Amino acid sequence: KFNNLPATSEYKDEKYRAAITESLMSPDEDEVDNANKKTGHFISHAATYWSTLMSQFLEAVDNAEDPLPPATGKYTVRMKGDMRDLPLVAAKKIENHAHCWMVSSAWLALPDNKKFDAPSYILDNGRAWGDAKDPEEILAGQKRVKEEKRLILSRKQVKIEAMEEKGKMSAKGKGKAKANLKRQEQPVASTIVVPAIASSSTLRLPPAAESDDEFSE
Repeated sequence: KFNNLPATSEYKDEKYRAAITESLMSPDEDEVDNANKKTGHFISHAATYWSTLMSQFLEAVDNAEDPLPPATGKYTVRMKGDMRDLPLVAAKKIENHAHCWMVSSAWLALPDNKKFDAPSYILDNGRAWGDAKDPEEILAGQKRVKEEKRLILSRKQVKIEAMEEKGKMSAKGKGKAKANLKRQEQPVASTIVVPAIASSSTLRLPPAAESDDEFSE
């Protein structure tokens, strides 16, 4: 239906296309009568976080002629229901994100909703809306900076580990040198040479003196 908007429609602009994503659409529910029987109509509920511009855009698209009518030729009538406090979903893919122009600033200013004012929920509008950069460029830059920081930290860690290893080797070398020096400084016990004492088996005594009896003659 977006592609089938009248050429004169102010919403027939590519800058609005980002809103055509399932994660930002309001869920339809079957209308039932008092007897709880389906009427064959759908009820569409606008999200409370939608900005006025978002609501107007989606209404214009909804009112556009369907370029692919059902085979039966019979359309299901969609009724406008009350607003619902639908969740603003965090998205990983850029195409599933809400953008600033889609979200009500008054809703975002509520204390319970300030947590949604983050890139995981809401992205900038982009160049088509007058911003300096598109969200894709911003996210790519953030990813690049994050990767550069990771590489810097990795290099620092390698350097720290190398310095620690060098310190361990240096301390080990100093420990060995200190131990060697300590051994060298220890006093050497002096050696005293004690002359050998001849054993009784080798000791020769002088001949015994002759007795006086030999001179008694």
